[in-house]
Amino acid sequence: MQGIGKRKMLCGKQICAMLCAALLGLGCLSGTAEADQAIGGFFKQIRQANDMDRDGQGEYELLHQSFAALSLDKESRQRYPALARTLDNMAKQQWQQARKTREDMKNEARSFRENNPKYYHPLTHDVDVLPRRADDKVVSFLSMEYIGGSGVHGMYGWQGVNLSTATGEEIHLSQVVLDMGRLTDVVTKRLRQDYPQGCYAEMEELVHKMALQDELNWSLDPKGITFYFNPYAIGPYAAGLMEATVLFAEEPDLFTETYRETAESYAQPFPDWYPLTTSMTGGRDMLALRQEGKQLIIEVNGTVHSFRAELDDLHPVLIDKEGQIYLYVDGISSEGSRRTMVFRMEGEKPHHLATLPYTFLHTEAVSPAEQHYWNFLTNPDGFYMDRAGKPGTSTKTDICAVGENGLLTFG
Repeated sequence: MQGIGKRKMLCGKQICAMLCAALLGLGCLSGTAEADQAIGGFFKQIRQANDMDRDGQGEYELLHQSFAALSLDKESRQRYPALARTLDNMAKQQWQQARKTREDMKNEARSFRENNPKYYHPLTHDVDVLPRRADDKVVSFLSMEYIGGSGVHGMYGWQGVNLSTATGEEIHLSQVVLDMGRLTDVVTKRLRQDYPQGCYAEMEELVHKMALQDELNWSLDPKGITFYFNPYAIGPYAAGLMEATVLFAEEPDLFTETYRETAESYAQPFPDWYPLTTSMTGGRDMLALRQEGKQLIIEVNGTVHSFRAELDDLHPVLIDKEGQIYLYVDGISSEGSRRTMVFRMEGEKPHHLATLPYTFLHTEAVSPAEQHYWNFLTNPDGFYMDRAGKPGTSTKTDICAVGENGLLTFG
């Protein structure tokens, strides 16, 4: 961890100098206050543990646990100390809770094994994190948890976290939305449109009640605000996790200008297994990815585009570089090494530009086990990527930016 921090600190000074020069130049040309800027320096450390036990039938696996929380690199910690403290405190609390969950689930697994040996399977607990928006006003991200216990099905949920970049304090929905009653009407209408087969007769009443009690679950995005309704929140488990995204351009008078105005250039990671609602063409667009055999499928507004690529464990990032839209898709190849496919989005159509031997995953091949860190791309003008190496070897970090042609520039 310290080695990574030192390397990032040295590289980060170069980013800082470039950004400061760029911002100074913009200020001199316009004679106005500096525009909003995307920020970077976010990463997660991935901790994994397999717990084993032994009984009369022999050794068996009790529990697999994976844990990750959002962190800031050394230079960004110095630039945003209050935000760094908040993230550290949240990570500490989440880790303590994860350790308690681990012990509880190990006991559950032993009992499950003893009482139901025929149907026994190892239990699972995963805690993950994913940024939604990161600029000099707000840092918004998702905390995601999955518990696979001894029951009929697992349980999962996403929780949006919205923080002031300057103070690290929580941003309340009332600071973003001007009319809560109108907002809930817009959200419920969107849910009805996007989930016409959903079984939630009392949805409007439930959403309005959540709004009155300040219990809506949401995140700020570069292009709007997204609300999350976990299983059982407004519908049965079978309905799954439901999202409702309201774009700023669709309801401009509903949001305060402070959070409606966003950075001209930004990058937004998103889950490969869940569609991203955004604006790439000036209207409302839905972007989704999936892997089908030897094909990478990119679906835009219902139109499917296929590209030959044997990649798994996809980590996509949508990038807006001064109005030019790109898509980076990091994945693991059939040979076990990672690579990143780069696409330029022309309207609704993706064009494959290149496949780069680079990844956002940083690997430290140390004993007794590899250490894994995931660098998040949130600022296209300065981020870290690693030259992909062979499995079991350490990767090397480079300082990067998205160039005018959508490919990487270095230094």
